[in-house]
Amino acid sequence: MSRKASSSLFVAIALGASIGLLLPALTVGGILIGLREPQVAASAQQRDLEAKLDVLASSLPELLWNLDAVAAREVVSAIMKSPDVVRVKVSDASQGVPFIEMSYPERKLGHAVQGEREVFRGSTRIGHIQIEIDDHLSTEALTRQRWLYGLTVGGQLLASLALILALLNSRVMRPLRELGGFANDLAEGRFSAQLKPGSHDEIGRLGGHLENMRDALQGQFDRQRALIERLRGMAETVPGVVYQLRLGRDGSFSFAYVSEAVKDYFQLSAHALGHDARPWFEQIHPEDRPAVRESLMTSARHLAPWQQEFRTHNSDGSERWLYGNAIAQLEEGGTVLWHGFLTDISRQRRDALELGRYRHHLEELVEARTAELAEATQAAEAASLAKSAFLANMSHEIRTPMNAIIGLTYLVQSDTTEPVQQERLQKVADAAEHLLSVINNVLDFSKIEAGKLQLEHSEFTVTQVLDNISSMLAQRAAEKRLQVKVDVEPRLAKQVLLGDAQRISEVLLNFAGNAVKFTEVGFVRLSARVERELGHALQLRFEVQDSGIGIAEDVQRRLFQDFEQADSSTTRRYGGTGLGLAICRRLAELMQGEVGVHSAPGLGSRFWFSLKVEKSEAAPAAAAPQPRSHAARELLQQQFGGTRVLLAEDNAVNQEVAVALLASAGIEVDVAADGQQALDMIGQRDYALVLMDVQMPVMDGLDATRAIRRTEIGRDIPILAMTANAFAEERQRCLEAGMNDHVAKPVVAEQLFATLHLWFSRAAASRRPGSINAQPTGTP
Repeated sequence: MSRKASSSLFVAIALGASIGLLLPALTVGGILIGLREPQVAASAQQRDLEAKLDVLASSLPELLWNLDAVAAREVVSAIMKSPDVVRVKVSDASQGVPFIEMSYPERKLGHAVQGEREVFRGSTRIGHIQIEIDDHLSTEALTRQRWLYGLTVGGQLLASLALILALLNSRVMRPLRELGGFANDLAEGRFSAQLKPGSHDEIGRLGGHLENMRDALQGQFDRQRALIERLRGMAETVPGVVYQLRLGRDGSFSFAYVSEAVKDYFQLSAHALGHDARPWFEQIHPEDRPAVRESLMTSARHLAPWQQEFRTHNSDGSERWLYGNAIAQLEEGGTVLWHGFLTDISRQRRDALELGRYRHHLEELVEARTAELAEATQAAEAASLAKSAFLANMSHEIRTPMNAIIGLTYLVQSDTTEPVQQERLQKVADAAEHLLSVINNVLDFSKIEAGKLQLEHSEFTVTQVLDNISSMLAQRAAEKRLQVKVDVEPRLAKQVLLGDAQRISEVLLNFAGNAVKFTEVGFVRLSARVERELGHALQLRFEVQDSGIGIAEDVQRRLFQDFEQADSSTTRRYGGTGLGLAICRRLAELMQGEVGVHSAPGLGSRFWFSLKVEKSEAAPAAAAPQPRSHAARELLQQQFGGTRVLLAEDNAVNQEVAVALLASAGIEVDVAADGQQALDMIGQRDYALVLMDVQMPVMDGLDATRAIRRTEIGRDIPILAMTANAFAEERQRCLEAGMNDHVAKPVVAEQLFATLHLWFSRAAASRRPGSINAQPTGTP
């Protein structure tokens, strides 16, 4: 086969070379001779004709004039000696008849070429000459030239082709035939075959590559044979039976391979199962045999793995449980081959039965424990609800009298000008604010512990946050003659961010408040910078540095733990619950950040706080100037003095405080003792706004708000909730009931005045011609 292919290749190359060399050369030569040479021959024949005419035209004028026919005939006979001249005719112009005419008709064997010339003597025309020649001689010469060219070129090309084919056979074909025989030996596994030493050309290098391939194949073959032997040894030694089971197209089963362990499991030899698997099926327990066959057929139909448990009998008659596991493979011809193993699972089955008995007992125990756990869960949920109710109730019960204390203190301060009383009232206000801060810390810590603290996602700038904190610290720092410095990284100063500015302020205010508290001389510095760019987000780092008393290193590790302070003596000197820094740590963790401190005794402290915030595309808004004390009240009195509002409040002291606060700003107030009275009064008089307490007898504030919203006159009136419950759930309930805003008790007078001014302004704007009456809910 190899030799025949090589011969065919040689013939193809020879034929291709012959056609490729001879045909183009002969074609090009033929075209050149066929096109160019006829034109050359025709041109030469035309020149010969013109020459003969020239001879006659120069020789005959005198002879024709003198009518010398003898001499003229000799001249014409000389022209007729040319073998291609067929006819010559000379006519006398004066007589109009031929003067001399000679012709050889037998010479006319091809195409005739004629030429004419007038005979002149001086300027007088005396005669006319006609010559006719034949082109068969030039045609024969051209034919001979073509044959000569073909024989010469063809002979040279054939000689060259023979030389090329001889070299091709010796340098290419014969080595290729040898390589083909060598490759055939390798294909049949004769790795001992050798190649004759060859040349160093491409075929020689190919032979070297084939020898390398022979060595690689031989090594791979040896390794595969060793691997097969190892696998065979493993199959014979592993616990269980390794097998290959084949399902024929006729539905019969046979083992393509089965390890010798089959003898221990089925008392059958591997040789006996080589052609027929029926003895193996007969050893399976009669009750399990149909299930084994059906599972095998299902596996064959879907080419799915086969997994089956079944029973056989030991030689002593006892039962043995086996587990079969195999992978199905579709073969050529439609047969299915399983590769798998059989293992003895009798011990596992016995253990499973024993475990079943234990499981039944454990299920009884689990049911009992589950019932106990359900009771404990219900008790825990009840305790959690009780805790939430207790905290909400504690917030309400404490904030209600705090509202009276803070509100009355504010009113007395506004009316009193005596310095000693002003100082004492300020101490009362400071003590009330401190108590409120303690309450807020406890409630915040409780909300964080319960996982109920929700972070806002609103726009703010770092400059606004730090400026607000600086303003809050200004009075306390001025009393101790401390400098408050603010340092913001330039690229961060005007960048609008998205996050919870209120919680960030809480952390920084806690740090800054401690800094002022524990610093007697020097400064407090608030700073902010970018730690890391995170694409559309930033990792920020805030720091509060002071020149205060400092903190020992062994104490710093406990600072941010719950209910811990740097020194228990500070509680007595400076106050505090030990929850402030713990809440800061919890808030930082909620904002994907952390807190820390660097300090040394006598060298001051630097508290830091890092968090992740998102960038906003909004342009920074101009910072609003901080209002001076009582500015909101004065502005409210100037613009909306005489406005009438409705106050729904059941507590007499809180009624007195609220009425007095509003009256100090020029606001007229009607009071309703419960929600039902508020609903009745809304229908009797026009009010610019309603201040609605939430917890009241007869009808609470939420039901009263819903009822007012259902009336025509109360559909658009602003309703502001006033509640001592500081939880976010309470504020959300107020908004869902239809209230527009929320004022927490104890009421901060300036905050109350600012909120009233906002809603009075919105109501006034909505009444202008062409305006759109929009009542947004929530704090602006």
